[in-house]
Amino acid sequence: MSDGTFLVSIIGQIEYADILAPAGSSWHCKYEFVAGPDWKVIGGLEAGLSQTSNVVINGDRVVLNFPLEINFKSTNIYGWPQIVLSVYRGVQLEGYGRIHMPLKPGLHKLDVSLSKPQASSLLGYIGSFFGYQPELLQPKMLATTAGNHLIKMISYGEVRICVSVVMQGLRNLGYDLGRAKD
Repeated sequence: MSDGTFLVSIIGQIEYADILAPAGSSWHCKYEFVAGPDWKVIGGLEAGLSQTSNVVINGDRVVLNFPLEINFKSTNIYGWPQIVLSVYRGVQLEGYGRIHMPLKPGLHKLDVSLSKPQASSLLGYIGSFFGYQPELLQPKMLATTAGNHLIKMISYGEVRICVSVVMQGLRNLGYDLGRAKD
């Protein structure tokens, strides 16, 4: 590629959520890729919603095995792609997570820490006793630093993602991201 661009391809799956899951509960996950202004999606899905997974044994992992595939084209490594996850039990939010995609080509297992928003007012705290759970209108805001220090959250489990990253054209632009993982 001599037009000053490079390609990044990400293929993989959201494998499971390691979270306290009661027997008989149903879970699903939303995802959204977020990248900088110079990044363009040229293939795959930028956002999606997994199937519902039912937990059989109390405290068992929530197995999703939901496929991901996206291809980016860019002229600048600023704004490297991130994935933002929203995990739900039924219709109730159980946590958000985000992580940058790996900078090296190869197969990677990523553990994404989940955080659950907490009520920031007395009224919201009282509402939590009646099932009110605060949610973000745009979860992709977590991929930036704008205003995140104002959100009160607690840690709540992890999600395992397995991705294979393939890159083309970075070396021609003078970038050296090392060798692929063995």
